[in-house]
Amino acid sequence: MTEMIIAGEPFNMIVEGDANAPVIVLSHAVGADLHEFDHLVPKLKQHFRVVRYDSRGLGDSVVSQGPYSISQLGHDALAILDALRLEKVNWVGHSEGGMVGLWLMIQAPERIDRAILANTAAQIGGAEVWNERIRIVQEKGMEGLVPTILENWFTRHFRERHPQEVARFEDALNATMPQAYAAHCAAVRDADLRAGLQTIPHPVLVIVGRHDPVTPPGVGALVASTIPGGKLLTLEAAHLSPVEAAEAFNQAVIEFLTGGAEKTMETQETRIEGDEEEKMVPTEPSEPMEEEHHKPRPPRAPRAPRPKPEPVMADEAEPEAAPISPWEEERTARPARAAPRKRPRKAAAKKAAAKKTARKAAARKPARKAAAKRGAAKRGAAKRGAVKRSAARRPVKKAARKAARKTVAKKGARKTAAKRAVKKASRKSAGRRPAARRGARRR
Repeated sequence: MTEMIIAGEPFNMIVEGDANAPVIVLSHAVGADLHEFDHLVPKLKQHFRVVRYDSRGLGDSVVSQGPYSISQLGHDALAILDALRLEKVNWVGHSEGGMVGLWLMIQAPERIDRAILANTAAQIGGAEVWNERIRIVQEKGMEGLVPTILENWFTRHFRERHPQEVARFEDALNATMPQAYAAHCAAVRDADLRAGLQTIPHPVLVIVGRHDPVTPPGVGALVASTIPGGKLLTLEAAHLSPVEAAEAFNQAVIEFLTGGAEKTMETQETRIEGDEEEKMVPTEPSEPMEEEHHKPRPPRAPRAPRPKPEPVMADEAEPEAAPISPWEEERTARPARAAPRKRPRKAAAKKAAAKKTARKAAARKPARKAAAKRGAAKRGAAKRGAVKRSAARRPVKKAARKAARKTVAKKGARKTAAKRAVKKASRKSAGRRPAARRGARRR
């Protein structure tokens, strides 16, 4: 490792490989460090001079006051290139490092030759997502975010099969200073490089992870389709595709930068041409890719033309058909009988039940008639008996009514006679009173 003073600030970096080879610069994600590319460097330095560094605030580089910005991180990269006297380099950026690569191609296009942008976008997530991360890391420290970050970085399958590799990145996250992580979150939150994508003149390979929840494949495809020289490659990985699919990632980088991509990209990458996409052949995560998959297939031998049927000459008449007997002619002329339809079992069962119900009803019909006749006879007899009883009681009722009327008449006559007697007595007493009064006056 080498510590260099860049603009008065210490930066940690490693430079490996042949000094005369083409230069490739590796830029890591937020929360990681330059060791993110440990699996790639051994093969990369066979072809390139490899430069990797710890971004500001991460790893062993300077931790300055935040918040940071993509422009600030891009100027750090340019200062490192100037300190190493590198005029033009190839750039491999992962996540935030990919955004720094986009900024360099837009703001300083003369310093970049070719670029590989992995698991990145021109704008990652919304402001509320990064604000929430900043709040959590400020209140709880890195311990409040590490489990979620690891789930986003690696698929569950990889975490179960490679626990030591996951533990290495967990240690790097825990060693990150909370204020530095929050400063980088602010840089990604405020970055929006979409307006400059169409102006990028460089050949660019965009690598996406099929299972990446941070930068889904769609946002990477948008970057590749907007850049005029953009190509897309999909790997079977989550967000940390340089680690989870290291072999396929490494091979794609070497082939793209050395010019051998034209031979093998046809089976791996998704070519963006207008609205059409040609899907790649997925590779097994963290498994070496067999060389035979990348050998160009030999062209198929042309198929032999099918023989055309020879035309029938006029002299070669077809043999006459054998005469048909009248019986056969009549049988062929007769329309074929349609096959009897098989009734469904449910319909047959319903029909049988209906027949059974009809038989029971027919058996009960005579009994109902007899019961109706008996009921009618009983009602007739009761009616006749009631008529006889009423006829027998009529004379008695008449005599009783006559006697009642006579009694009422006698009572009325008595009341009338009594009233008359009272009136008569009152008149007599009234006629005597005036005479007595006259006699009294005389006296």
